[in-house]
Amino acid sequence: MSEQTPNAAPGKTAFDEPPAPQRQPIDAPLDIQQTHKIAEFEHDYPLTHCRFDPTGRYVFAGAEDFNIYRWDLASGAASKTPFTGHHSWVRSVDLSPDGQTLYTGGYDDCIGVWSADADLPQPEQMVEAHRGWVRWVRVSPDGKRLASCGNDNLVKIWNLPDMSPSHVLAGHQRYPYAVAFHPDGERLVSFDLMGVVKEWSLATGEELRTLEAKVMWGYDKVFAADMGGARDLRFSPNGSGLAVAGLTNLKNAFAGTHDPMILVFDWDKGEPRYQFIDADFGGMAWGALFHPDGLLIGGGSPRAGAKGVLWFLKEGEEKPVHTVPLSHGSRGIDLSPDGKLLAVAQVDNRLTVYQMTAPAVQ
Repeated sequence: MSEQTPNAAPGKTAFDEPPAPQRQPIDAPLDIQQTHKIAEFEHDYPLTHCRFDPTGRYVFAGAEDFNIYRWDLASGAASKTPFTGHHSWVRSVDLSPDGQTLYTGGYDDCIGVWSADADLPQPEQMVEAHRGWVRWVRVSPDGKRLASCGNDNLVKIWNLPDMSPSHVLAGHQRYPYAVAFHPDGERLVSFDLMGVVKEWSLATGEELRTLEAKVMWGYDKVFAADMGGARDLRFSPNGSGLAVAGLTNLKNAFAGTHDPMILVFDWDKGEPRYQFIDADFGGMAWGALFHPDGLLIGGGSPRAGAKGVLWFLKEGEEKPVHTVPLSHGSRGIDLSPDGKLLAVAQVDNRLTVYQMTAPAVQ
């Protein structure tokens, strides 16, 4: 589905909810064929993004009511804690390696800094970071830097914890959608609307190289609109692969008529090594991540705004090795630190959590 412009701020910020299922103990090996839902948390507005904290206790999600919410998976409680302070949608969230600090990037041009486990969270800082939407925020592996990108065509590096400016990286001609730190902690990658990929040195802010993924961009002549960009951007654990979630085969930007695509770069060679397109499904790939066991997992939202899907992929294979239907389109996926749980932020106001093992014996 196509990205929409945020509407005026709704008045409602907290909601009563039915009890959520209790999380089952994880004492079984990974088995994607038996992936099953273990929790479903209801909200009153569509969700925009989700992220596990490094301990696996919490899942955080942004919502179209301009708030971020924290659910406690350890307790299994249905209630959630709101983080209120942005004045538009929060598109991206990330956490410090110790899980103590939450960083949020909003379409109000601001980056929010929060105590992640506060009982009554208030922003510790609200930094006006970009002239235009903040589309993505990511914390470096060592927790000493934060990267952001926005509609001013800039990528910025911030020193942590004080959020002082480090580098402003200029070079994209159209706005970058997402950024990711290489696992070596020395490089950063950014991906823009036109499918241009840039690699940057964190030490100097210098552009190291430029790659292209024009297959993930299209131009609609009727509406005179470009459409493309990364809805998710992740390195493999060893840094040899970079996965991008987005679209290809654009036919109608206004109607969202295009196909979902996940593209994987061989990062050392600087060229694509695998691509997955689901033309039968249509729509957009909103999530892509590497599982430590070698799988590639994607999340999709269809062009009609109906049911979504999780794809479980093996590089080199055209078809998924497994799929899981969703009640509606995915807006983002994330993997728990132990690699057994998958969180999905959905358009139908739900945060769902799946366990990728055999069900627990009752």
